[in-house]
Amino acid sequence: MAKYFWYRYKVKAKYTFTDTFLQNENRPPIYGYATNNVDETRPPFINPKSEQNPILREIMLGADGTNNGAFIFVFSLPVSNFVTKYVANGASNFAVYKHTVSSTTYEPGEYLTTITADENAYINNARNSDGYWYARGEKANTAPNYTQIPTQSTKKDGVVTINLANYFSDPQGDALTYAVSSSNPSVATASVSGSTLTLSGKEIGSTWITVDANDGDFTTTQGFALNVTNTAPTVSVSSPNANMTLYENDLFNITGSAADVNANQSVTIYAQVNMEQKIVLGIGLSNAPISFNKQLKFKAGKLFDGETAITGSLTDGVPHTLKIWAQDGDGGQSPSTDRAFYVVPNRPPSLTVDTVQPSGIINTDKFKISGTAGDPDGNPVTATYRLNGGNSVALEIVEGKWEFDIALAQLQVGSNTFVVELMDSYDFKVSKTIKLNKNEVKTSILQSVARYKITPPKGSAKGVLLWIQRDEDLNLTVDLSMTLKGEQESYVPLTAMHTVPVYEGVLEDEFYYETVEPKDNIILKLTTTRANINVDNKIYLIMGVLE
Repeated sequence: MAKYFWYRYKVKAKYTFTDTFLQNENRPPIYGYATNNVDETRPPFINPKSEQNPILREIMLGADGTNNGAFIFVFSLPVSNFVTKYVANGASNFAVYKHTVSSTTYEPGEYLTTITADENAYINNARNSDGYWYARGEKANTAPNYTQIPTQSTKKDGVVTINLANYFSDPQGDALTYAVSSSNPSVATASVSGSTLTLSGKEIGSTWITVDANDGDFTTTQGFALNVTNTAPTVSVSSPNANMTLYENDLFNITGSAADVNANQSVTIYAQVNMEQKIVLGIGLSNAPISFNKQLKFKAGKLFDGETAITGSLTDGVPHTLKIWAQDGDGGQSPSTDRAFYVVPNRPPSLTVDTVQPSGIINTDKFKISGTAGDPDGNPVTATYRLNGGNSVALEIVEGKWEFDIALAQLQVGSNTFVVELMDSYDFKVSKTIKLNKNEVKTSILQSVARYKITPPKGSAKGVLLWIQRDEDLNLTVDLSMTLKGEQESYVPLTAMHTVPVYEGVLEDEFYYETVEPKDNIILKLTTTRANINVDNKIYLIMGVLE
């Protein structure tokens, strides 16, 4: 409520008197005494001069005795609402009246002080119940009061509202209007509607908010700090479950989502195993939940993201830790969500190679290469070998052993490299390398044997007709074996039925042989001899007919 200045005065009474004639008294006044007058500011029935009561012995007027018409009031006890008025009628008698107050009016007297009070605290321009006269002056206005607004905090894109009526008041109860400003609008803006102050965070930082309160005459100002902070994102992990165990070639799925209450924030989700390098699970804007789905693979003792290993070798039997967290563009980072997991790495298969003992002197001669193969985890294994970088050749493993034959003709003169590989069902490979050296030693021979397998077009035959063209001086022996498959070879010497010249120095021999029953395993053996190494005779053509 508004306050006003009030001026306090003593009260000055104004009386209206009525004189009622009582009688005349014949007695002279005694001269030489002063007149005893009534104080006009007090009621006439109160003795203003003394607490004593004068006794009417003589009437006292002026000293010269000539004051015709002069009067004096005489007080008597008990005090009543009238006094006796004596009016001089010359020098020897008085007229006596009953002097009574008929009405009283008041007006301000002596000024005393000025006070501040409510608008209707006193009756204005009147004598009040406390006996003083009050006059209301101008409005007594003072500046609004305030209580300090504490430091405020909000988030980026967050809003804070404050009721300023809780922090400002006016001693006179005047309505207040407000004005606000921000020292750094890029950090936060300030606006006011009525008594509601609205603060809107824009960027991370601090700003100073100034508030003015005005009552129409006076303005009170206060300020306070506003800190705009960042809310860290949050992460929810759906998989993996805690304490899972990974075996060779198992998939390690990392799924979930991240969220950020701050609008338009760039959010990146990371994962890290133990203290290895971190990987990115997903990137997105905070306007909606950001899902992530990463599939890792455990193989060869490590976790792989595609073909890239993101861990070193993981130890069997100890817990490993997967950490997942999110970080926004302003540096806010969520607490990490941790998952413990275990691994059982695949052990390599076991491959051994027996001591290689090459043998043979001609290209058709063969020797064996052998060894053992196994897997400590009991996984199936496959074996292959490659010679000199060629194609892989599958090996059969029987009761943990493998072997293959190599003909001298397969080897190149000089260095030869065999690579034997063993791979388990999880693609874990081991290999052994064998190096052999082939030396070419050319030794002339005087006799040679060649064997030719004849395959009948109809599957079997019982008669063979042969023609062989040769040098005339070549010493040739012809043998033929006709048996059934699976039977031991049995050679019969053949004698030429006819020999005719083909051209100079070249002859053609004709041979024929027949069995009782058709045979399907027919082998022709030709044996040639020469007298010395200087003889260089040849066979030029072998042809025949099957019956």
